[in-house]
Amino acid sequence: MEKPKVNRTHQYIGYAIIVSVVILATLIFFLVREYRAIRRAQIVNARESWFSAVIKNHGPMTANDVGLIRPWMTFDYVNRLFKVPPDYLKTRLNISNTRYPQLSISGYAKYNHLDITAFMSEVTGALHDYLTGAVN
Repeated sequence: MEKPKVNRTHQYIGYAIIVSVVILATLIFFLVREYRAIRRAQIVNARESWFSAVIKNHGPMTANDVGLIRPWMTFDYVNRLFKVPPDYLKTRLNISNTRYPQLSISGYAKYNHLDITAFMSEVTGALHDYLTGAVN
């Protein structure tokens, strides 16, 4: 009579292991998916440590450095990095969002349904114009 109880216990343990593996696989799937989304948004990037080193060991930023701008940066960070007046990009890019300058470039582009690549070109172009004196 004891044998059926042992078999049921083993059967329940087997089911518990299967359910645990399915849950673990599902969690791993979603973790990988979210990580890839973060990478696409350029929030996590292997080059960020390189970028930090460049910024720390770099002299004043010039028009030649506008290529260092990344979508994850806030407008405030860009303004400080390039020593641009706080409202320059807001005025030049016609930004009316009340969260400016505490708003990331990619966040602004996404919120306004703008192509991030095109908007990044506008940001870097505006900065380049300011830093080279090509502004009206």
